[in-house]
This record gives sequence, C-alpha cells and structure tokens, in this order.
Amino acid sequence: MREFVQKSFLSLLGVFLLVVFLKNEHYLNFLFIHFLIEINIYILIIMFIVWVVKKLNKWMSALRYKLSIEMMASLFIIIFFTYELFTPYFYPEDYLKKVGLEKIEVLHQLTNPELTNKERDSLAKDAVVKEMAASFSMIGHYPNVGLNDQGEVIDFRRHFNRYELIIESDPPELKKFQYIFSKEGMDFKIIGFGEFH
Repeated sequence: MREFVQKSFLSLLGVFLLVVFLKNEHYLNFLFIHFLIEINIYILIIMFIVWVVKKLNKWMSALRYKLSIEMMASLFIIIFFTYELFTPYFYPEDYLKKVGLEKIEVLHQLTNPELTNKERDSLAKDAVVKEMAASFSMIGHYPNVGLNDQGEVIDFRRHFNRYELIIESDPPELKKFQYIFSKEGMDFKIIGFGEFH
C-alpha cells in the first residue's frame, strides 16, 4: 500500500509539473526556433521534472507523515486534473450562458469602425483565446459573423473542457450561429464560432 501510494504520488506529481509547463510554454516561444531545438527543450524539461520529483521524494522520506502528505497531494492533483478536463461541469448552466453571451457581445463590438486598433486588440483579448486574438491582430481583420442582435440561445452543450451555445438570430433572418467556449486563465473565452447548419 505504502509503495503504491508513493509511486502514484510521484507519477501524478511528474504529470502535474509537465501539464503546468505545457500550459505556460507560450512564455518560451522565443526559444522554439527550430524543431530540433524544441525537441531538446522538451527533453530537458522532462529531465528537470524527473530530477525535481526525485529530489522531493528524497526530501520527503525524512518526514514523519510522508504517507498522509502523499495521499493528500495525490488527491489534490486528481481534483486539479478533474477540474481541467471537465471545467464546464463545475459551473451552472445559467452562469455559462451569461458569460458566453457577454463574450459574444464583445466579439460583435470588434467590427465597430469607430474603434482604434488598440481598442480592438484589447476587446479581442477579452473575448477570444490568445491565439485567435493574435491572428486577428496580425491579419488586421476582425470577424463579422452576421448576428447583429443578441438573438436567443436555443441549445447549450457541455463537452469535456468546452461548452457551446447555439444562438438563433431574431426574425426575419432566423439564422443559427454556434459559439464554442473554453477556459483560459480565470475566464471562459471563445475558441470557435460560425454559422450553424
């Protein structure tokens, strides 16, 4: 039992540290100049994580309540992964719809011709994920998805760490639009949208 808990804890800790690195690797994008350099960086990071886990295990072997600490830490890491994999299931439907409609409203403001580029970039960062906001800024084109008024939410679906809203525009158009949201940082943001058929 003790050995199983120790191995589980060390494995979960290693995976946790790797996931934390992968979620923050965009800060190291300047290092990824070439494919071989990127592979070497990943290998170095994995070696560093293994070294940290071994050092932590060695340090913890002197602790009196090592087994209890490992079990609690493993439980917290499992809760963290559960939250990351099933984020929308931790929030009520009304809250997710409200946040989604707010982000859609901000997305529609991007086509306002009176806005400066700096204001548009700021709104884009608030409404959509980083990659999408960066692409909007680089190409200088902000999407007009055709939904002038808010419309009505006709369908809501959760899918693992994402959720989607299907919105029907007001008459006479009666078009349907799909928006997909994912958690970025402490907020949900749009990761995809388009007309729904």
